[in-house]
Amino acid sequence: MQTLLDGGAVVISAICALHCLALPFLLVLFPLLGATIMTDESFHAVLLWVILPTSLLAVGLSMFRHRDWMVIGLLGVGLITLVAGALWAHDHAAPWVDAAMSVSGGAVLATGHIRNFLICRQS
Repeated sequence: MQTLLDGGAVVISAICALHCLALPFLLVLFPLLGATIMTDESFHAVLLWVILPTSLLAVGLSMFRHRDWMVIGLLGVGLITLVAGALWAHDHAAPWVDAAMSVSGGAVLATGHIRNFLICRQS
């Protein structure tokens, strides 16, 4: 179960990063895309509602096995950065700050999940 959760969290983080990086280019190529849910703030909220419990459950299940605090640190920094980007930067900072926080938070989060996955495979 933990392996599935880690894999799912990495995929969701990649979708989030792809969304943040590709959306500006897609809006230039396809302006009508701006009228879809892809540009709505609720897209970030939905991703957060999926990422948060998935990440917490995956790490919670595996911490009984390995006690690697680097995993906790990476996931903590990644989740805090994602939440701050979605809740603060989306409304109060330049769009590039929101995108940078989302992409970097997702990358740190994915790194934590990959580390968690690899450590659990070894034990």
